[in-house]
Amino acid sequence: MQPSRPPLAPLFALLAIRATGAFQLQSAAVAAPSLIAELGLTYAEIGMLFGAFMIPGLFLTVPGGLLARRIGDRPVLRGAMVLMAAGAVLAAMANGFTGMLAGRVLSGCGGVVMLMLVIKMTTDRYAGPMLSTATSMVIVSWPAGMAASLVLLGPVGDSLGWRWVLGLSGLPVALAIGLTFLVGHAPPAPVLAAGAVVRRVTWRFIAAASGNWTLYNAAIAVMAGFLPAFLVDTGRPAVAAAALASVVTWSFAAATPFGGLIADRLIGRPAAVIAGAIATGTMLLVVAPADGALWALVVLGIAYAIPPGALTAQVGEATPQHARALVFGWYSAGSYVGLTIAPWIAGRLRDVTADPNAPLLFGAALMFAMLPCFAWFRWEMRRQTG
Repeated sequence: MQPSRPPLAPLFALLAIRATGAFQLQSAAVAAPSLIAELGLTYAEIGMLFGAFMIPGLFLTVPGGLLARRIGDRPVLRGAMVLMAAGAVLAAMANGFTGMLAGRVLSGCGGVVMLMLVIKMTTDRYAGPMLSTATSMVIVSWPAGMAASLVLLGPVGDSLGWRWVLGLSGLPVALAIGLTFLVGHAPPAPVLAAGAVVRRVTWRFIAAASGNWTLYNAAIAVMAGFLPAFLVDTGRPAVAAAALASVVTWSFAAATPFGGLIADRLIGRPAAVIAGAIATGTMLLVVAPADGALWALVVLGIAYAIPPGALTAQVGEATPQHARALVFGWYSAGSYVGLTIAPWIAGRLRDVTADPNAPLLFGAALMFAMLPCFAWFRWEMRRQTG
């Protein structure tokens, strides 16, 4: 008898919930032209606002995972989403950079826990042959949320200013709290036979997995935070530049499920990660010579779509269910190091060099650095599962 397929309603609910985090994260980049013009913020400060959404992940994802293991995923998820909405209100009411930063950090306290739990809950519910596909579909929510933020909030910032951009960034998450009732429950962990050995997860495995996710997400953060400014520098109006930058994330969103299918059905998960890292790094180098042409942005988005589902599925399949809250807590926390620091470094490079392409070159370097890190991860994965 064939095992029944898991229902798809929880998958689409998790996808929509995760999109609200990307929508809110991207709002700082959307508000950047207004913040620079009205308040005189520097690019480094814009990078700090962008990264501030992720900095709580250095401290909260592991405790959040452990709390979810104790009281349940869904109550923690709902509490995290309430914090995200409250932070948006605080940032919109701020009178300066410090207040905005505080609001972004509060949103991030909820956002980082929410993002970690969605990946962990997806792995719990869809472990098996379709795991790359399921995780890829959930990961689609990230570029889709970013693109929606650019398209929907871009005109708001141009006409109403930064307060409305930052405030409205919390509306989708407030509405999505109702979707938490649709995510269902994870199937119970398999019962171990008498005398079976419980597989322990090594810190080397966690560090290698987190390192790859750090580099990948840092490269996305740099691109998302500074591609609109690069396109403005080429002579495009701010609203047109935001809409054009959204092409990357829309292409990413459209291609990501196919990236999971390619990894599961055609080339395998390891090859998908390697091919995606090389293709993405190469296209980040091509954007400036191509003058931000539409074709280059479409190909860049497709390249970004290849690695994430395959990488996350490999982490999930190598981790026993009892350890997933811990492993995905560190997996997410590690990525927040890059998501927090990389936009600030990219902003400093932009300020110091006065070169609008400098952040994109930095993003390319981050993607190429994934290659040796992924080789280390595969070595640790073999030791973990051997």
